[in-house]
Amino acid sequence: MPVHDHPPSSAAEVVDVVAPDRGLAPVSVVIPTYRRAEYLQAALDSVFGQTRPPREVIVVDDGSPDDTAARLAPLAQAGRIRYVRQANAGMSAARNAGAALATSKYLLFLDDDDLLVPTALAWLVDEIERDPAVGFVYGDAVLFSGAVPPIEDAPDAVAAPADLAVFLVFNRIGSPGQALVRRAAFEAVGRWRNQFTNVEDWDLWLKLLARYPARGAQRPVLAYRLHEHNISRNMVGKYVSSLSIARLHLAALPPDRRPIVQALSHSRLRRYHAPHLAEMFGAALRDRQWTRARRAGLTWVRAWMVEGTALVAMKAHLVRQGRWRLHPDDPARALYLTQY
Repeated sequence: MPVHDHPPSSAAEVVDVVAPDRGLAPVSVVIPTYRRAEYLQAALDSVFGQTRPPREVIVVDDGSPDDTAARLAPLAQAGRIRYVRQANAGMSAARNAGAALATSKYLLFLDDDDLLVPTALAWLVDEIERDPAVGFVYGDAVLFSGAVPPIEDAPDAVAAPADLAVFLVFNRIGSPGQALVRRAAFEAVGRWRNQFTNVEDWDLWLKLLARYPARGAQRPVLAYRLHEHNISRNMVGKYVSSLSIARLHLAALPPDRRPIVQALSHSRLRRYHAPHLAEMFGAALRDRQWTRARRAGLTWVRAWMVEGTALVAMKAHLVRQGRWRLHPDDPARALYLTQY
């Protein structure tokens, strides 16, 4: 299988270089990578070690300045991966480049520092093929640092329908590798958007849920690696982008439901981000990083103000309906607790 220095010019060109996939999962695993050579091989090994391996593995090197290209060369030459190198453009652009090369029915976007559980692809494919209307299916993630912990499978876990409002209150998918996406649905909703910081996957799930049903279960499919270089630790950018995504997708809800879901969504964003922002503020003060401290402090204040404004708007909405608070049996109250 040849190495591509850039995406091929046509879909036909891609199909011509792909071998038959007898016994393989109809999945293209796309791995964007940047400066993570020390973790990437473990991620690839977790893909190669699947009980039902994928039809193809596409690694998109987003201009890594380390020895990523040299390490991957033997795998590319042996046809075990398809390797693409591009000028640094961000993870969303790298994922889109990989998806443009993909030839399989389903896509899985694995981060270069995460690991797939051995049975992940077999279960995800079985689950998504139960219903041709489903846009994506997803499972759980297990956090780890250092050695990978023993991961207990949950074969009896039952997948349940996902709900757009639930996902607006809280993103149930912590890392893109937890989800298997139907490629036709992915292409229909417009692929990854590059303007969001660290939470672009939430935007993708919400775009898909606005048009397609989805299903998820409390079955581990991914091991999420915690380390000091996790990009998700940029809490200022993460909160600002999360708020933009929430506001963008709240517009898809019916007007009579929107103020309640908005208040719960903004409250959840504040509850998650505010403690991290406060920690970031304190650390910046101790290190005399005044600009960083200012950004963290102002964002912390903003999170509280945004939540308060949304709660006031929800109260006004309830008063117009002739009530002061959500009733204990109101379905909207369950959004705080609903898992799947």
